[in-house]
Amino acid sequence: MTDSAQKQGIIQLIKAIIFTSIVVSALGYVDYKTGEISIDILYILCLCIVTWYAGVYMGILCVLELIFAKITADFYDQVKIGSHLYEWNALNYVFIYLLICIMVGKLKKLLSK
Repeated sequence: MTDSAQKQGIIQLIKAIIFTSIVVSALGYVDYKTGEISIDILYILCLCIVTWYAGVYMGILCVLELIFAKITADFYDQVKIGSHLYEWNALNYVFIYLLICIMVGKLKKLLSK
């Protein structure tokens, strides 16, 4: 791989990270503003798009950002959930989002053969 191709790859990665962070931040804000109305479908749609176009590793980074946005929105919205249930729900979201990320990555790999 040439030096210019490596630089181009790094630039594309940085652009993907910045774009993903902006979209996830916007989703977190919408989640905060909507209160206890679930926008999980938007989180999942964002995760699927990021994983499809940027790969599984970028999808895993997106999962971390989504969980952070979701927890932050719930914290500032003061969602009334018992503390043990809150951690359990967060763990479930991590598991489900990671599962979706891996499945989308596998689907793309299978379709590209």
